Formats: sequence, C-alpha cells, structure tokens
Amino acid sequence: MENRVEKMPRAFIAIDVSEEVRKRIVEAQEQLRATGADVKLVEPPNIHVTLKFLGEVPEKRVEEIAAALGRAVNGAKKFDIGVRGMGVFPNLSYIRVIWVGVERGRDEILELHRKIEKELQQMGFRPEADFVPHLTVARVRTAKNKERLAGFIKEKAAVDFGTSRVLAVELKQSTLTPKGPIYSTLARLELQD
Repeated sequence: MENRVEKMPRAFIAIDVSEEVRKRIVEAQEQLRATGADVKLVEPPNIHVTLKFLGEVPEKRVEEIAAALGRAVNGAKKFDIGVRGMGVFPNLSYIRVIWVGVERGRDEILELHRKIEKELQQMGFRPEADFVPHLTVARVRTAKNKERLAGFIKEKAAVDFGTSRVLAVELKQSTLTPKGPIYSTLARLELQD
C-alpha cells in the first residue's frame, strides 16, 4: 500500500490592487523602513485586500471552494476602491501589523465578504469576527524605535494612496519560502461590467 501525503495548500481569498496604488504603498514602505523600526515589509506583488484567510485546505477542496466563491460573487459588479490612511493592529502602543485602509468601496467589500462567509460557512469554514477591509504593508518584529514608528503612522493616518478598480476576486495559494511567501492564483472570478 502506497503512503501518500495529501497536498494542503495555504489558501486565502483576495482582491488585487492597481500598479499605481501598489507603487504609492511601496514609497510609504520605504519611508517606514527609514524610521529604523524592526519591520518586515510585505513584498510589492503580495500587497492585496484579504477577504478571507482559509489556512491549509485539502487540494481536492480547491474546486469546491472556487465554486462557492463563484456563487458568492455572482451578480457582483466591478467597483472602485479608494485606498487611504495608515493604521495598525492591535493598537499604537503594541504594533504588530501595519496596514493601509480602504475608504471608498468599503461597503462593496463588506458585502462581498458577507456573501463569501455565508457560502464558506456551509462548507465548514468558521466565520471571521470584526472584518476590516485593509492591505497589510508590514509586520513589526520587535519594539525597536517604537515611538518613531508610531509617530510616522500618525502622520500617514489620512494619506491618499489612490484608487483601484476591483475586477475580480481571487482564490490564492501562499507558498512559504525562507525569503517570504510566494502567492499564486488558484481561481479568478471576474466581476460583471
């Protein structure tokens, strides 16, 4: 009898952003690095809005998840998001994650998230509490230069990173490597014109 280990891709559901928005975020990341804080920046191609992190899923369920996503986005129209402001999780006293926010298009993202959660709950995925539309730009490793970092984030609280057109929702795979995660698209579900 052959002993085969089932492949379990780390998967998540995301919305990509335009190159223009990505470029402005990268400029802010460089300024972030200049604070001297101990941060791990998100690689530019990996900057996105996460709608749902699924974790490791059996490869045989990928098609089933893609079908559920198709049902969730059915009838959803393309829309614009305005990427604006910088913030942190959990708070400025204890910064773990640095993000930029979604202002315009927030309601549309929340509606997509709600529909995706509804479909995936029926498949046994646990719902996420307190979903906040955002794009993670860095993770903080230590408290080095914490005050400078907090000051920089306060300065960027209202900065405008531009507008991006949401064309599709994607089911992505995250492959962990020593240099950081590499993302690939497992399924792309186009929104309607």
